[in-house]
Amino acid sequence: MELKVINKAFAIDISQSKVTAAKGELVVNQGKSTVYVKEVREFNYDNEGIEELIKFLGEYKEGIIEATGIYYFHLHERLTEKGYKVTVINPLHLTEILGKKTDKLDAQRLLVAHMTGVIKGSYIPTGEIKELTRYRESLIEKITQVKNEIRKILEFAGYKIQPFDKKGRQLLEKLAKGEELSKEEKEELKDRLGRNLNDAEKLALKQLVELLKNLENMVKEVEDMIISKIPQPVIELSKIPGVGLISASTIYAEFGDVSRFSSSKAARAYAGFAPKTKQSGDSESHSGMIRGNKYLRRVLYLVSRVARDLEPFNGYYERLIARGKSVKQATCALAGKLASICYHVIKDGVYKGVVKKSFRVPRGKEVNVKDFDVGDALDSLSP
Repeated sequence: MELKVINKAFAIDISQSKVTAAKGELVVNQGKSTVYVKEVREFNYDNEGIEELIKFLGEYKEGIIEATGIYYFHLHERLTEKGYKVTVINPLHLTEILGKKTDKLDAQRLLVAHMTGVIKGSYIPTGEIKELTRYRESLIEKITQVKNEIRKILEFAGYKIQPFDKKGRQLLEKLAKGEELSKEEKEELKDRLGRNLNDAEKLALKQLVELLKNLENMVKEVEDMIISKIPQPVIELSKIPGVGLISASTIYAEFGDVSRFSSSKAARAYAGFAPKTKQSGDSESHSGMIRGNKYLRRVLYLVSRVARDLEPFNGYYERLIARGKSVKQATCALAGKLASICYHVIKDGVYKGVVKKSFRVPRGKEVNVKDFDVGDALDSLSP
């Protein structure tokens, strides 16, 4: 009996300098399906090697890549540009199902797991908005690290000030430059001032303050570019109380193509705000949250901390608190609700709920949405 080919696919294992690809076919013979590995080859992970890989794949237009560190991003992008449908798999998920790695067989076992439906791939958000919002997030993390270093120096020297509010920044500038404080400042802060900084502390503080300024300017520059590139769905998301333009851009970029979600519940789980469910017999219990997309989870949690004090979400939040939920639990529940709302806004292309009273842009300008459409707020930005 002739074998019937059901599907053709490829699998790729990636390292920093090498790409191993396997091509295979899923065939049916007498009612039984089998995966045949047709060919396996290694390529250098450079432009020439990628071109050779594309020729090797040929008519095998669908396949899977293991998400190894950051190395897979470029290859995923190149193959997608060439019309290949590429699924990305978390290596931890693969190990859970197939056991420990065996270098010589990685591409083959990945191919078999993919073609037999044993593993499901991960969605990879793409595009400039995603690149910019994730880069901004990395800058924010660096700013946090620098601020912590500054706090450490001041606390070690006995200062009990808030160094990053308006007055604190002015004092920080003087300390970093080694300038003498005025009599008024000394009197106002007498209970919170520490000893004189030594030369090593002055140098470190001076450099850290300069680094902080540079990072903050970099964040502003990135935010301006994000705003210059936002599509209409981001404008709609930014109408939600508590959601700013940058938060809306991050939410839009990380959710990506929402048509892949079967429901708002699935989108909520992807955002990391769906409870883990355990069943034993007829009983069911919930423990913790599904981890989800860490970038999306973080931005929605931060947004919910603002939205919990605003209409129409403050009532929902207060009811949860009244029922005995902790602040964190109630905030996470609100974040989940916001995830569902954002899913529908992206899917439908419009926000139908209560619109916030004001629209704030990163440069601090504010316009009233009662006067004109939220989208017109972009015109308030200088070129």
